[in-house]
Amino acid sequence: MKTIANEIIDNIRLEHTDAEHAAYICHRVIDTLLREDVRECVSRSELIPNAALPAELDKYAKANLVWLKVTHFDDDGCLWIPVVNSTFMQDWRGAGFPLLWQEDGKVRKLHAIEDIITCFTRGLNPAAVLPFNVFAAECQVAAEHRQVSETERERWFTELRALHGIETGTQLPNWHACLLHYDRLGAFLDHPFYPTARAKLGFDTKALATYGPEFQRNFLLHWLAVPLALYHPSIGNEHSLPLLWPTFEAVGLPAAMVNTHALIPIHPFVWEHELAHFLGEAGLHDVIRAPRAYLRVVPTLSVRTVVMLDTPEWHLKLPLTIRTLGAKNIRTIKPSTIQDGHSIQTLLTDIAACEPSIANRLLLTREDCGGHVDNRVFLGYILRRYPVDALQESTLIPVAALLAQTSTGNTVAEEAAAQFYDGDLEAFFNDYLDLTLRLHLLLWLRYGIALESNQQNSVVVLSQEEPRLRLLLKDNDSARIHLDYLARRWPNLAAHVAELQDRRIVVANELPLAQMFTTITLQLNIAVLVERFAVILGLPATTLYFRVRLRIETVLSELAAEGENITLANQLLLEDDRLYIKYLLIAATLAEKTETGATDVNKFYGRSAPNFLRST
Repeated sequence: MKTIANEIIDNIRLEHTDAEHAAYICHRVIDTLLREDVRECVSRSELIPNAALPAELDKYAKANLVWLKVTHFDDDGCLWIPVVNSTFMQDWRGAGFPLLWQEDGKVRKLHAIEDIITCFTRGLNPAAVLPFNVFAAECQVAAEHRQVSETERERWFTELRALHGIETGTQLPNWHACLLHYDRLGAFLDHPFYPTARAKLGFDTKALATYGPEFQRNFLLHWLAVPLALYHPSIGNEHSLPLLWPTFEAVGLPAAMVNTHALIPIHPFVWEHELAHFLGEAGLHDVIRAPRAYLRVVPTLSVRTVVMLDTPEWHLKLPLTIRTLGAKNIRTIKPSTIQDGHSIQTLLTDIAACEPSIANRLLLTREDCGGHVDNRVFLGYILRRYPVDALQESTLIPVAALLAQTSTGNTVAEEAAAQFYDGDLEAFFNDYLDLTLRLHLLLWLRYGIALESNQQNSVVVLSQEEPRLRLLLKDNDSARIHLDYLARRWPNLAAHVAELQDRRIVVANELPLAQMFTTITLQLNIAVLVERFAVILGLPATTLYFRVRLRIETVLSELAAEGENITLANQLLLEDDRLYIKYLLIAATLAEKTETGATDVNKFYGRSAPNFLRST
C-alpha cells in the first residue's frame, strides 16, 4: 500500500490546474493557518500597521491593512502576512496576495501555496517538514478537483435550466429524489473550516467523476463470499436485510454456498485498487470474489455511503480507500461503529419518546444492520434505513446543502423558504434555530449527550403539514456521552449504551459535551448559516447572532426551571470572550496524536474563536 505522501502526490497534475482555483484554495489555506495559529504564526508575531513598514516594503502597503511580521520560523528571514480584522472564528484573516518573504535585504513575493507552505516549514527538522509537504500536495489535488467539479456543476446547471427554466427551480417527485438532488448541490459547497475539503485524496479525476457525489453517476457493487467463521453480522442482520440483497446465484456463485459463506459488498474502487492487498495482508485466502457485480447504487454527499436506487430508503455505508478532510481521515469502518451506532440510535429514540418538545420533530435512521470480516476495517458495511412512512410528501435537505447555489442562482435555503415559508427566510431560520438548539441543549444538559450531528449528518425535513420543519439525524456513532451522569439520572436509558465498544465515546465530565456542542451545533450548523443569511437579508450579522443568543437564553432558562444545571453552558456560550474551536488542519494533517494529545483527529480543540454571542 502506498504511503500517504506518495498517494497524494501521485494525483497532482499541476500543469492542468487553473490559476483561479489554485488561488481560491490558497486564500482558504492562509485563513486556516491563521485561524489555527499554525506554528504560532499569530500568537508569536508582531502586528505592524502600513505606516510602520520598512522602507523596502512601502510599495506593498494598502489601505486598511495591517501585517503580521513572523520572525520566529527562521533566524535568517521574516515572513510578512497582510491581514484584516475578523470577528468570525478568528481575529485575523488573510488580506490577499502577495505574502512577502524578506531575507538578506531582498524581498520575494509569495503567491503560490507551495511557496507559502515552504515558509511555514523553515526551521523544522525533516520529519516535521513531511506533513507540510503532504499538505502542499493536498492543496494541489483540491484545486484540481475543484476545477473538474465546477465544470461539471455548470454543465449540470445548464441541463437543469433547459429542463425546468431559469427561475422556477427543479421539480422533484419524492423525498429520496430531493435528498439526492440536495446532496449533489451540497457536494459543490466547500466545508466551512477545512481548507482543502474539495480534495478526495486517492481519487484521480477519472475516479472522482465515476464515484464522486458531484457527478452522481450510478454503478454496480462487487461482492465477496466470506466463510461464515470469519463473518460477524450485527444483531439486526437476520431480519433487516433489504429484499434486493443478492443471493449467491445473483452474483454468479453456487446456491449451496449459502450454508457456508456470507456475501459482503465491496465498493468498486476498492475492488479494483486495494482489495488484493487487503486480503493478502490479512491472510484471508478462503475469501472468494464473486464473478458478477450486483445492486445498482449512487453516491451520496459522504462519498462512501451509497443509495440503493431500486430501494432508496436503504443507504449502504462502505469502506473506501480515500481520505477526506485531512491526510489522516481515511474512510474506514471500524467494526465497533456498527453496534455503537445502533446503540446510540435506540437511546435517542427512547429519549425523544419522553420529551414532548422534540417527540414529533426528531427523526432517526435505523442503523441496526451491518457486518464485518475478521475485524478488518476495510471489509465491512453498515446498512441505514430511512423512516419512509414519516417522510412521504416531505423535502429532505442536508444542512451541508442549505447555502449551496442552485441553478436559479439562489441558495438552497432561499429555495426552501420560498416553497415552505412564503419566501420568509427569517421564519425558516427561526424554526430551524429553535429546534436545533432545543434538541441539542436538551441532550447535553438533561442527558449528558452531545452528538457529532455535523452538516452531513443533520437533515432538515420540510413539509406543508405541521410540524413544518423537523430534523433527521443519522450516523451517530461518534457521539460523546457522560455515561456516569446518564446512569445516575436515567439508569434505564444508560443500559442502551453500557456496552459501547469505542470507549472514546464515554467521557468523564461535561466539558467534552460543551466542546462538541460549540464546534458542531453552534459553529457549523448555526453560525455558518448566520454569516450567509445576514448578507441575503441585508442585516448585520450581529442582529442574527443576538437572535441566537436570545434563543439560547430562553432554552437555558426553561431547562433551569426544570432543575437542570446550566452553569457551564451559560458560562461557555454566553459569557466567555472565547469559544472552543476545532483545529482540523493541525490534527488531521500537520501533527501527530502524540503532539496534540487528541484521541480523535476530528476532536482536537483550541479556544481562540471570538465569542459572537457575547453581549457587548
